Amino acid sequence: MDKLKSVVVSGLVVLGLGVEANASTSVNAAYGQCKAEVIEKFGEETRVAMKGSKKFSGTLTVKLSVVPDGDSRQRLLCKVTGDALVLTDKEGKPLS
Repeated sequence: MDKLKSVVVSGLVVLGLGVEANASTSVNAAYGQCKAEVIEKFGEETRVAMKGSKKFSGTLTVKLSVVPDGDSRQRLLCKVTGDALVLTDKEGKPLS
């Protein structure tokens, strides 16, 4: 019986790690898309760092710290829903 418990627990741990890996991959993919969009908008010399992420109602929001070349730091939000991507300032107003 103890051997069966250990096999079941091991299987659940492996499944849990697989789900966690998929979640982090989607965040990494979203960050890559957001970073490419920010660099396209602000220029190649822009430094971009991810400061956090959250998922709510199918929308993944990535919080970014952006430092354009020769300018001050900005906090931006990048909202990814499916294939749609929207960059906003920290108040939620879309960047034009």
